[in-house]
Amino acid sequence: MAIYVIDGKEYNVEQKKFLGDKVSALVNGKEVSLNIFKDRDKFFLIKEGILIPVFFAKDESHNLYLHVAGESFKIHQKTVEEQAGSHMGGESSGEIEPPMPGKVLKVMVKEGDIVDENQVLVLMESMKLQVEVKAPFSGKVAQLNVKEGQTINAGEIIVKIEKSG
Repeated sequence: MAIYVIDGKEYNVEQKKFLGDKVSALVNGKEVSLNIFKDRDKFFLIKEGILIPVFFAKDESHNLYLHVAGESFKIHQKTVEEQAGSHMGGESSGEIEPPMPGKVLKVMVKEGDIVDENQVLVLMESMKLQVEVKAPFSGKVAQLNVKEGQTINAGEIIVKIEKSG
């Protein structure tokens, strides 16, 4: 599950299906479906048979800038660290889940490695975007549950880090 912040409000999003031109997800527990169309590098929403252009860009701070139907939105995707902090009072169990379903492109660590806070552990691809899964704190990789090429789902524990010291 990924957490997005739009205009100060949090939305829990769990992508369910991406089939053809239809995307469905659970947003705060409610089923939402969108029809989309991709033409080369352009995306369109399909509403009542009309194609509505959608423009977006992403920055290194996990912000997505979306412009659709004359309106612009800044959408922040919470990082694994931010999600751990918002749900556990700043403490994390070290059990790291992917922010969204996807495919593992590269595993950057192995069990027993010592890692630093914010070090990239796993590089994954989700919805054609590369996503870095980072260590929430310094520690030791106690468990590694993924391998390159593996498809992973939101909610799966992919890495477990034990705090150092």
